Amino acid sequence: MAGQGSAETIFGTAEPVAEEKWIRLGNLAFLLNAEAIRAISWKGVEVVRAISWPVRDPSWVTLQQHTDYLSIDRGEREVSCSLAFSVADGDLDCALAVKASADGTLRVELSMTAATDFRTNRAGFTVLHPISGIAGSGLSIRHSDGSLETTAFPEFVRPDQPAMDIVGMSHAVAGVDVELTFGGEVFEMEDQRNWTDASYKTYCVPLVYPFTYTIPAGQTVKQSISLALSGERDGSANAAGADRISVREAGEVFPQIGLAVEPGWIGEPDLAVLSALGEIRNLQARLPDKPEAGYLTSLARLRDRLDAEIDAEIVIPAGSEPSAVLAGIAEALDEAGLQPARVMALPETYLSSYQPSGPWPDGPTPAEAAREARKAFPNARIGGGVLTNFTELNRCRPQAGAFDYITHGTTAIVHAADDRSVIETLEALPQVFASGQKLSDGKPYRLGLVSIGMRSNPYGADVAPNPENVRQTMARNDPRQAGLFAAAWAVGAIGAAAESGIAALSPSALTGPFGIQSDDEPVRVSPLAHVVCFAAKLSANPAMALDGLPAGVRGFSAGLGGRVRCALSNLGAAPATIALGELTGLVRILDVTSVAQAAGSPDWLDVSGASRITGSLVLDPFAIAFADLES
Repeated sequence: MAGQGSAETIFGTAEPVAEEKWIRLGNLAFLLNAEAIRAISWKGVEVVRAISWPVRDPSWVTLQQHTDYLSIDRGEREVSCSLAFSVADGDLDCALAVKASADGTLRVELSMTAATDFRTNRAGFTVLHPISGIAGSGLSIRHSDGSLETTAFPEFVRPDQPAMDIVGMSHAVAGVDVELTFGGEVFEMEDQRNWTDASYKTYCVPLVYPFTYTIPAGQTVKQSISLALSGERDGSANAAGADRISVREAGEVFPQIGLAVEPGWIGEPDLAVLSALGEIRNLQARLPDKPEAGYLTSLARLRDRLDAEIDAEIVIPAGSEPSAVLAGIAEALDEAGLQPARVMALPETYLSSYQPSGPWPDGPTPAEAAREARKAFPNARIGGGVLTNFTELNRCRPQAGAFDYITHGTTAIVHAADDRSVIETLEALPQVFASGQKLSDGKPYRLGLVSIGMRSNPYGADVAPNPENVRQTMARNDPRQAGLFAAAWAVGAIGAAAESGIAALSPSALTGPFGIQSDDEPVRVSPLAHVVCFAAKLSANPAMALDGLPAGVRGFSAGLGGRVRCALSNLGAAPATIALGELTGLVRILDVTSVAQAAGSPDWLDVSGASRITGSLVLDPFAIAFADLES
């Protein structure tokens, strides 16, 4: 892991990385910290991604946990752990006990005592099941009445609960048998890939209860989870990768890279930054119902400087008539000399999330908004989908034949904001995109803003405040946006999009909470800016897939005139060695030693010295390599 002095350069915050302890008992191993038991494995096979105990407020924001103590009593064959913590300034006091044994058993018990009437949308255990080796495989459920149900983990992302009324479950992962027993509550499962979490989640309390419920003052709620593991791994799990990387055609065109724009996100663009972003050809512009002339003037100026097309994202206010709102916006855009190439119009009420069965809001539907958009903008392509997450698209699927492209955005911190969980979202993206392609009616699949932070909150009144600049779920301002972390993560997100046939995405904005340009004088750019600039130059070229990357390394690439240009990032905790085989070429590395120089030079990729590489390439944690290779 990076040294102390470089932590803020990587993560954008002085908040320390959560301490994790490996617990190993024969064939059983897991990571333990004050907020979760992670990476539970048997004979080297990850069988449970996490057992955690989050407490969420009425807007689904995970409350910050104050840890009183965490003690670990290690024996040769058993380990016992005790944890005491509280949330909401002591309004809910909690005690956790963990007992694990080398025979493959693990039991976790939780008690929660309310000091006042405590309002929450969820409090207690959740179990995360990994998606690798599980998607589409068999699952046995034991219900509260003692009956058994034979089902399966969904292959494609399910919008509703794939399993309900759970008191026990069993399945296999790569030959390892997994049995879970739940106590104190009835549990159910949801497909967390909807939110780009790389997991299925078994949780309580069931959603048939009111979202917000109260734990009365003085009441103690007790829950338990028992896990039993057995069997032999079948040899397919965690198989070693190739001994060197290779590239192949992905069969797709590298996506168009854009910038997300909305009022307040343009600022005063620096000419050097705009020059470096010269290959950006798309502006995904969010438009209010009555856009101010100054905003439209700035948008037109930015459009002209980048020679970019406009994708208009229009929110129709609740209670308004779509035809009148869209006609007014069309007129305002025409007066500003802006003719959008694409228009996505959505009633404001559909910025919120609903269960797949509804009830749906009164008023205009997305399909009606699309029809009116086609009338107001006859020369534009009309989008179908949502302006939030895949979750909302999957739950409210667009009407076939009513749209010319499909769209949604992504955020990595809906359920968890720790570094490990954010990195894991990259595992889920290809499965999300495969599910999205099934809803696309064969039309282009264009993503909106793809980010770590949350642009808007479909699940509550607003995004979470983050005045302490820490890792906070559902926060718009995520500190990692300014660090190497966001740049390294974006390499993986762009790579997943490129190999999945995504036509366009915006990994950032110019300024604002997702911006790559600072408000300082002189202007500085974030590490993410260089990833965006590099990726933009690959647009419309053949997308290439990278095989044989070491664990923790992500990348994207495209073929240019017989060469391969690629970006590689190391999201692991240790240096990674990438064997190049017969590939050789030039590389520039953005890491803790070069980030200061790169911040002051928007055209760093063009003016910095490149090194010739043959044989292998070593990347430190959260370093990014920009390479021009040939065989």
